[in-house]
Amino acid sequence: MKRALYSLALGLGTVAASPFIAARLARPPKRGATLARLGLGPMAKPSPLEPGGIWLHALSVGESVSALPLVRGLRERFPNKPIAFSCGTGQGLVTAQDKLGDQVDATFIRPLELPWAMRPVMKALRPGLAILVEGDLWPGWQWALAEQGVPRMLVNGRVSPRTLRGYRRLGPLARELWRGFDQVLVQTATDRERLLSVGVSADKVQVGGNLKFDSAPAALDEAQRGALADELGLADRKVLVAGSTHAGEEEPCLDAFVQLKDRVPGLALLIAPREVERGGAVARLAQERGLSAARLSQGQAPKDSQVVVLDLLGKLAAAYALGAAAFVGGSLVSVGGHNLLEPAAQGVPVVFGPITHNFLEMARDLEAAGGGLRINSGAELAQAWGGLLERPEEAQAMGQAARNFVEAHHGAVERAVSTAAMLLENGRA
Repeated sequence: MKRALYSLALGLGTVAASPFIAARLARPPKRGATLARLGLGPMAKPSPLEPGGIWLHALSVGESVSALPLVRGLRERFPNKPIAFSCGTGQGLVTAQDKLGDQVDATFIRPLELPWAMRPVMKALRPGLAILVEGDLWPGWQWALAEQGVPRMLVNGRVSPRTLRGYRRLGPLARELWRGFDQVLVQTATDRERLLSVGVSADKVQVGGNLKFDSAPAALDEAQRGALADELGLADRKVLVAGSTHAGEEEPCLDAFVQLKDRVPGLALLIAPREVERGGAVARLAQERGLSAARLSQGQAPKDSQVVVLDLLGKLAAAYALGAAAFVGGSLVSVGGHNLLEPAAQGVPVVFGPITHNFLEMARDLEAAGGGLRINSGAELAQAWGGLLERPEEAQAMGQAARNFVEAHHGAVERAVSTAAMLLENGRA
């Protein structure tokens, strides 16, 4: 009965959302992913695999990047088992396909839980284990896997204050969502306590650490940094990097740059909006401030560009290495912050705003380690960046502390692979 009511509600919700769906279908960049979410088109149809393999699901780009070292660890541990990787967005799928290559046997967009959409997926995969990365919990996914007796685990779990409030409002429904997991590996002790507080069984929830530490890219060497600077039109420039920014954050980044550009000859700002489609809007904001701006999606930036907009997928993690200092977005607006480890892994001082509930302990610990600097508002960004530019020795020490912080927290992948092996070899825990 629960499943029938849920399917009915989801179907009615899909009908109600039909104007929004139609608008997305009318936009060619969104059409394929939108069809796939409805269970239509090639992006929703994984290649048939031998039974007993591993199915990983990650919602979008950030979760897909987190999962990369886990996929490699699973491939090394289980070289003969098929591995399927699904995402909830087109950008996430592109990232997975680009980064994973032949590490996986099938990639696709997981459709909505409409009955006709999920059955072909389950028939094609017939997995021996399903792994959910961070979130994107849906009851239909749980039910479909339960029908086939497939063990399920969640890795890299995190529970923000907002999510916790939602679980408490749902009450028994939240416990139902979590009941189907055999093992849950969360990032921190705080996340574990929050899940226990909403009734998740204590014997299922373990602190596994954060996969993002293991997914942080290796630091670029001098030759690699030089080649990347040439590619982005930033050779021989002092660069500030603002990554994963949202509307309301580009303005303080640009205003800070305006205050600093005359103090540091040749200073450039590399700004990467979280949604690459906003590249044009970001460039216009720069031009409104009298700055010359170039979008990398339109080709290499002229060498004298003051603002370079990185509106390309897959470039930001390495591009942080060009920074004398960085700012990580999602932290001045109510998003909750984005991945602080990418600039930290490159030995770059990391500045972030006050709103970091997505990475609560990571932000706190990075700051305590001396590798991060929290500002209280966008108005403080110019002072933070300016201090790092004026005192390069302090900036270098801060960058080294950030890199040391990343290297000291590796190990989440090994714990996740061991748990996956236990579930595959022994069935349900």
